[in-house]
Amino acid sequence: MNNASRRIACAILLSAFASVPALAEVKLPVPAYDQSAVAKRGYFYVGGKYVGEGENRIMAGQMYVEVLVPKKVRMPYPLVLIHGAAQTATNWMQTPDGRKGWADYFVEQGYVVYMVDQPARGRSAWHPNIDGALRTFTAQTIERQFTAPEFYKGWPQAEKHTQWPGSGEKKGRMGDPIFDQFFASQVQSLASDIETQERMMAASAALLDRIGPAILVTHSQSGMLGWVMAEARPKLVKGILTIEPSGPPFENAVTSTTKARPWGLTDIPLAYDPPAQKPEDLKPVKQDKPDRADLVRSTSPAGATDRS
Repeated sequence: MNNASRRIACAILLSAFASVPALAEVKLPVPAYDQSAVAKRGYFYVGGKYVGEGENRIMAGQMYVEVLVPKKVRMPYPLVLIHGAAQTATNWMQTPDGRKGWADYFVEQGYVVYMVDQPARGRSAWHPNIDGALRTFTAQTIERQFTAPEFYKGWPQAEKHTQWPGSGEKKGRMGDPIFDQFFASQVQSLASDIETQERMMAASAALLDRIGPAILVTHSQSGMLGWVMAEARPKLVKGILTIEPSGPPFENAVTSTTKARPWGLTDIPLAYDPPAQKPEDLKPVKQDKPDRADLVRSTSPAGATDRS
């Protein structure tokens, strides 16, 4: 292209751009939100090891990590955000109805934020014949347990559920655009809690070794993973905020022959003081519900007579 042709092409482009509205006025056809508090972002992988023989070696157990750095870091420790069942790090980035997620909120407060995809999930590769079986939640399961329990009336207080965004008769159910967006984000996850915790223990140790001391924020299924991470690197975990953790601790603690969560908070061993060598060394005690007379006596002034 000669100089004259370049000048003509440049003039055409400039005239085309002159008709485009200012960037601030552009309305996107998809949800987007302000990220002006973010100075840097990136991603990396931690953990994992090569498995296989000869020409068939691959890496397994690695964990995807995304990092957001504020323009001004005001908090002494970063946050590590760990998603719940069937989710990935996108769970922290944006709500299904397009609002800003927790990750950007915490960046605005001055935290460095790390978000992970649990091993063998999402951008952390799952490999057949190496990783275990997967589970998938159906749309009806998500509706019933999370987004529209008031429709199914599965328990006495289900009708009080009001916080899922949206409106109309399809709110929180298939066919509602907000629900459909949320369900589209669901991914397969390891069926075994034991395998999940073992892989997370190894990968999180590598993460904390790399980034240093941090505060963990866990949610739902990942509630147990905070304790696993603290077990792996107790000196590097400065706090654990667990939101709606799966549980409760010692879930179904005693059945006829098995324990659903044998180590109380987790399915794999934790360090207790005094030490427990096996799950049977733990002796959970269930507090008896006091009768009404006991409650009255404990709350009545000295010498008062119960007139109920």
